[in-house]
Amino acid sequence: MAKTHMTRYTPTTDELKEELQNTAQALRNAYDRFNFVTEPELVDAAIFEIRSLNARYSYLIRCVKEVSDASAPPCVAAGAMKGGRLCQS
Repeated sequence: MAKTHMTRYTPTTDELKEELQNTAQALRNAYDRFNFVTEPELVDAAIFEIRSLNARYSYLIRCVKEVSDASAPPCVAAGAMKGGRLCQS
């Protein structure tokens, strides 16, 4: 049987930002649950959920930055600047 190659799906900036907003809301909800639980097992579960959502949030932030940087025009030296963006380094 021949192997098939799958193409990699690259989400759009809007899709990433929507997912980021959803994750931020889920994180707020997880913190709310953490603040109201008293059973040790539920406290542990809330902590794990918060850590997981924080990791996802950080990942999505990196993805948004990568997609934004890839779509931005190349930077130019300030002396040659005519409407382009400035180089940060």
